[in-house]
Amino acid sequence: MKTALLPVVAVLAAAVAPAFAQSTTTTTSSTTTTDTWRMPYERGFWGHAGVSFGQSSLDIDCPGGVSCDDKDQFLKAYAGGRFNNAVGLEVGVMNFGKFPIGTGEIDGWGADASLVAGFPIGANSSVFGKLGVVYARMEVAGTGFPAGVAGKERGFGMRYGLGAQVGLTKEWALRADWDRYRVPLPADHENLDAFTLGVQYTFR
Repeated sequence: MKTALLPVVAVLAAAVAPAFAQSTTTTTSSTTTTDTWRMPYERGFWGHAGVSFGQSSLDIDCPGGVSCDDKDQFLKAYAGGRFNNAVGLEVGVMNFGKFPIGTGEIDGWGADASLVAGFPIGANSSVFGKLGVVYARMEVAGTGFPAGVAGKERGFGMRYGLGAQVGLTKEWALRADWDRYRVPLPADHENLDAFTLGVQYTFR
């Protein structure tokens, strides 16, 4: 987990450092520059929304002699805004998919919130890192996992990821993301990875 988190931290740190450096007012003989901070409840904060679809992979140990499928389809809808020119916030809801385990299955959904920071690489295009929290509900049904355990697990966990978007127009962009979620299961929290492609619309 720590190895996968390092690139995310590196991207966030490199993107956030200039933002804090510019958060104070810089005055020259002819120009005054201020990087204005906005809050989610303020007008002009929220500026984009999108949907992404792809594949999820749940990191679980399959009991011996039991048939398992740790991959399924993943769907997410999200909206986001910017605190300043470098740091933003995204909130979303997602369906993690269904994972058959023996005669049972694991079914999950969640909601998340993440700080987003990155680098622009052109008009409406960028690379970015994400770090935040996810609330997940995982339902274990049947007798396949583990040793007859069934029921619903709910809870919070860390989530982080990397992404990139390529602008098609000033408003529309294609987006690719890799995200890792720590989701609750009967024995412990486990990693759930999602690789997705989607479209994003910018309305601010």
